[in-house]
Amino acid sequence: MRAVTMSRLFALAAVMGLCALVPMAHAGVADKVQRAKVGPVDVVVYPMDVKDVVTVLGAMPLGDAVVASRNDNPAVAALASMMVQRGSTRHDKYQIADMLSALGARSSISSNDGAVTVYGKSLKQDMPAVVGLLAEQLRMPAFDPGEFEKAKAQLGAMLRQGTDDTDTRAWDMLTEQMFAKDSPNASVPREALLKAVDTVTLEQVKAFHARYYGPAHMTLVFTGDVDLASSRAAVVRAVEGWSGGVDFMRNAPKSPAAQARSIDVPMKDKASVSVLWGQATGLRRADPGYLPLQVGVSILGSGFTGRLMSAVRDREGLTYGIGANLFGDDLVDGGFMMQATFAPELLDKGVTSAQRELGLWAREGVAAEELDARKQALVGRFQLRMGTTEGMAEALLMTVVRGQELAWLDAHPGEIEALTLEQVNAAIREHVDPSKMVLVKAGSFSKP
Repeated sequence: MRAVTMSRLFALAAVMGLCALVPMAHAGVADKVQRAKVGPVDVVVYPMDVKDVVTVLGAMPLGDAVVASRNDNPAVAALASMMVQRGSTRHDKYQIADMLSALGARSSISSNDGAVTVYGKSLKQDMPAVVGLLAEQLRMPAFDPGEFEKAKAQLGAMLRQGTDDTDTRAWDMLTEQMFAKDSPNASVPREALLKAVDTVTLEQVKAFHARYYGPAHMTLVFTGDVDLASSRAAVVRAVEGWSGGVDFMRNAPKSPAAQARSIDVPMKDKASVSVLWGQATGLRRADPGYLPLQVGVSILGSGFTGRLMSAVRDREGLTYGIGANLFGDDLVDGGFMMQATFAPELLDKGVTSAQRELGLWAREGVAAEELDARKQALVGRFQLRMGTTEGMAEALLMTVVRGQELAWLDAHPGEIEALTLEQVNAAIREHVDPSKMVLVKAGSFSKP
C-alpha cells in the first residue's frame, strides 16, 4: 500500500485534528520523560502544561510481516489492520464508536510500512477506557465473516481507485524499481495486490494476526495532563495476559546499484502528469551522513522557499507543484525522491527545467547563506512541532522506534546548527547522482 506522506516509515494517519500550542522549554525534554516497562511494553510519559487532555500514540511492530506476506498473500497485512477496526469479541464496531462518542474521545488504528499505529485522545479521566478499547481491538478482533467480505471489497475499491491516480501509479513504479524486492520500501505491483484480494481467506488473516500481533516491543507514549502512575495502571489493565509480537524489521537487503532508466506509465484522459525522480541512498536516519544530506535536500526542495519551487514554479511557471525529500529511512536504507506535476503540454519543458536545477544542486552544492537560513528554519520547525501534545508524542515515539536515546531530542537542534557547508555538500555529492536516477512519468502525454 502506498504511504501517503512518502517521507516517513510510519504514516501516522491517526494524528489528526487541531491542538492548541502549549509552552515548552527547548531543552531538557529527556529529563522530563517518565518511563517504565509494563511487561514487554515500553511506556513513555511526558507531562505537558495542558489541563485534562491526554494524547496516546503507540507503535506495535510487525517485524518482517509485510515482506514475508508477499510470498503468501500480499493483501493479508492490510486486511488484518482493517479487521481489528471492525469490532472485537466483546463489542461490535458500532458499540465501540458509541462508547468513544459518549466519552467525547477519539481513537484510531492504522497500519503502514511494518507497524500498527494506535492513537487516542481524551479527557484525563477517560484515558484508561480509551487505552482499554484500543487494546481490546488489537487483541481480540471478532473476525466476523460478513465484515471480512466488506473489508475485501473496500480494499479492492481502494486499490482500483489508486490504479486511476497518477501520483499513485508513479509512486508504485518508482519504489518497485528503486529498491530490492525484499525491502519493505519496495511496492508490490498493484495488479498482484488486486489478485491477492480476490484469493485471500479469513483463515490467512487470522493466522497473520496470531503470529504478528502482540505487545512484545510495543511502545506507548502518553503526553498532556498525565503521569506515569496513571499511564502505567492503564497499560497494566489493557495488556494483562496478552503475549506474542515481534520486533521491527531492522535489516533489509541493500538495494541494487543505481541504473538510470526512464519509465512512462500512459494513462488516458488525465489533466496532469505526475513525475518522480529517485534513487536509493543507502542511508538510515541514524547514519552520520543522513542529517547533512537531509538539510541539503531541504534546501533543494522543501516548500515554497526551496530552490525547485523558486525556479520551476515561481520564475518559469511550469508546474503546479514540485519538491524533494528523503523517505523510508527510519529503520532500513531509504531513498531520495524529487516529485513534480506538469500539464501535458508543459511536460518536456518542466522535466528539463527540474533536471537542470537538480544537476546544478548536485554539482555545485548549496551556498552558505542558504544553509544558514535553512538551519534556522529547521530548528524552529522542530521545536514548534513539539509544542503540541500530538507533535511531542510523535517525536518521542519515533525516537524510541529508531533506537535512539531520548536525549537526541535535546541534542538535535544543536546538531543542525553545527552542520558545516562542507559536510552538507559532501553528503550531496556522495549520496545523490542525477545521472543514475530512475525517472517515472505517469499520465497523459499529450494535451487532452
